[in-house]
Amino acid sequence: MKRACLVILAIAFAGCATSPEITSWNMAKEVNTPAAYQNFAQRYPNSGHVDEAREMVGKSKMEQIMKADTVAECVRIKKTNPDLKTAATVEDLAFKAAQKETSVEALYDFLANFKGHGGAPEIRRRLEELEFKAASEDASPGGMEYFLFRYPESRFAAEGRTLLSEKSYGQVKTWGNQYGFKAFLQMFPESPHAAEVRGWVRAAAPPSGSPNSRETLAQAVEKSPWLKRYGCAIALSSGIRKHAGDVDSLRRDLYDLEKGANSGKLPASCSSVTVAARPGTEASIGETLRLMDRAEGRRKELADQWKVYGQRDQMVRGAVGASLKVSDELETAELSEEVLGSGPLGGLDAGREKGSVSARKALDRFKVAEKMIRRDREDIKRLLIETDGLYKPLQFYVTSCLAAE
Repeated sequence: MKRACLVILAIAFAGCATSPEITSWNMAKEVNTPAAYQNFAQRYPNSGHVDEAREMVGKSKMEQIMKADTVAECVRIKKTNPDLKTAATVEDLAFKAAQKETSVEALYDFLANFKGHGGAPEIRRRLEELEFKAASEDASPGGMEYFLFRYPESRFAAEGRTLLSEKSYGQVKTWGNQYGFKAFLQMFPESPHAAEVRGWVRAAAPPSGSPNSRETLAQAVEKSPWLKRYGCAIALSSGIRKHAGDVDSLRRDLYDLEKGANSGKLPASCSSVTVAARPGTEASIGETLRLMDRAEGRRKELADQWKVYGQRDQMVRGAVGASLKVSDELETAELSEEVLGSGPLGGLDAGREKGSVSARKALDRFKVAEKMIRRDREDIKRLLIETDGLYKPLQFYVTSCLAAE
């Protein structure tokens, strides 16, 4: 009897000794993730379940991978799981996700990471369609101009150029400026509006002197962020037309350049920017750049004034609000004194002006100042609009004169 008890106790102790391993194995199967199986295999390398755990690591990884339904997830999997066995599967999943994507950025990411996939040409066509649609819906000409920079040989190029011409025509007609008219005729000489626009152009004296356009442009590019950005754009577009380098990458750089216009940041591919004047524009571009430089200085001056007067407007609004509150409170207090008799405010009107009257006068002065500041801000706004009415046609004219170096 004693012997049987000892055997039972030995078996019981043996069961207790293996229970942490069994518990860990059961937990790994319950969680069913690569990390859980890897953790079990590391903790119990001599377990009878270790081979199954290692097999489940791969199986669980694949199950997780198969759940990926966006390009971003597929890119992350590719970067964190450099397993050649799963590469083809991840590429196929990324292609299926890209077929459903409406995000331009996601499609560029697909082409950057899975350009070797057989479906890449289809994704390029889809990307081109999405970008053309967005450019067509953009009220300004800029979107279509950048689309044509990215896709100079697009199947939509003819339609896109017609849309760009129409949008540019509406713009120069609104400006009513000679430089805008001349720029339009340089860019769209075959436009159905060309004869009409030509009739708006007044004869002008030829520019004096023959400045070195190359040197003038080089100096202007260094000084002007927008000119440097535009020079970068036409250089990248030239690279696309010549198929110089990775066209998908050049298009992505152009897309980022357009969307990040206000940041002033240029892609690494534009570490140096050089532009040239188109034949026949060498003399006029120098004069236009000088006019632009003056207009740009005036714009900055007015913008600074607008900012200062905005701050003054906020201050005087605060002063008006505070004065109104003080005036109301003093009037209420003085009325209480008259009704209730002497008190802590007694003597406010004894031999001198009441406090409420002084506060009301201060309020009136602040209101006058508020009106003057608003009037001055309206004047600055009007001058800014007038300056823009000159600056933008000059800018358009300069861009119409530029070519890639």
